[in-house]
Amino acid sequence: MTTVSPQPPNPAPSDSFADEIRALVEATAPRLFAVVEQFRNDSGEPDARVAAWGLAHDDGSAQVTAVDGGFRMSLRAPDRAAHMISMRPGSVGCLVWPGLATTPLTPEG
Repeated sequence: MTTVSPQPPNPAPSDSFADEIRALVEATAPRLFAVVEQFRNDSGEPDARVAAWGLAHDDGSAQVTAVDGGFRMSLRAPDRAAHMISMRPGSVGCLVWPGLATTPLTPEG
């Protein structure tokens, strides 16, 4: 019977290399955004809901997933998701970027 020795673990990266890895991750991480659907409720009052969450990539593309699991999309740009929400009668879609609370809400981005 042959005995197989486990491989030794990879050495921990040096602090400077670990810092480089962290910087790489920070520089290339996609940006999180919400696709918000604005509409009027049964009383005619303005209302809104988060319809989907997305990740915007450096190349301009986006991955979007509906909150209710109804759809997943790969899009050329995040604002396409807001545009698709705006196609529903009585709805206006907009993008909201977490952490940018002072940014005005505008249709389609």
